[in-house]
Amino acid sequence: METWLIYAIILIFVSGLHNFTLKIAAEKNYDVSIINFYSYLIWIIFLWLYLIYDFKNVDFSGIYIILLLAFWNSLFFFLSMFSRVEAMKNVDTVIFFPLYKTFWPILVVFLSIFFFKETLEFKEIIWIIVWISVPLLLITKSENKRQKNLSLWIILIIITSILTAISSSSAKEIMIQNFDVLLFLLISSIFGLIFSIISYKFLKKRKKVYNKEWIFKLSIISWILHLGSFVFFTLALKWNFAVVFTIGSFAILVPIILSIIFYKDHFDLKKWLVIALSIISIILFI
Repeated sequence: METWLIYAIILIFVSGLHNFTLKIAAEKNYDVSIINFYSYLIWIIFLWLYLIYDFKNVDFSGIYIILLLAFWNSLFFFLSMFSRVEAMKNVDTVIFFPLYKTFWPILVVFLSIFFFKETLEFKEIIWIIVWISVPLLLITKSENKRQKNLSLWIILIIITSILTAISSSSAKEIMIQNFDVLLFLLISSIFGLIFSIISYKFLKKRKKVYNKEWIFKLSIISWILHLGSFVFFTLALKWNFAVVFTIGSFAILVPIILSIIFYKDHFDLKKWLVIALSIISIILFI
């Protein structure tokens, strides 16, 4: 098995657990601004100490491009966090993640081919088409009634997918240009911290009431899992962007299974079929 594929498989579990922390945030009615604030603050402290320790090896070449990509990455990731949690407050995880997994890779394949000038083998194209098409079976009239205006929340899921794809493309560009990844992470975290403070102040003025119990502990867990996701995603990106991204999207199974166990999300035969076909598609690819 290829090394990049091993990293991609580890990414599935780490990223899946990170996504489940967002489900917890939605269920517990946590302020995403606070979760992001704590997470980015820990990132900054962690990276700052490491870069000071290894300062002589820090590469500042292309700093202006790094600043632009870091701003781009933080802004769109931050917005995607809000739209993701808001969507999960109104749509079951069993619906949200499969549809999110469908729209997201479509955008990434587009970026991979037309922006990064990568090529896909015929086998990979067929696999990606199967992988992103299966969840469309979940869009039914009965599900629309049960989810209370599913069409509206599908639009928000599409917006989340666009924001996430744009954010993730900056990591690929950092790898292509061979820039200092840790410096990029530090600057991204600083921008993310600023966005968190701004959104917290804005929401505070609107006097929205949020739960604060255990939020700091969840933020630390979310940060650790986010760190692991980024590390293994970056390592796996030595291979094709679209392929790695599509394998990584297999992480949706983790929050789906955990949501069924802990939050009793609705599950039926058709949803079992969608998940089973998704598993078969990735096994055939590997």
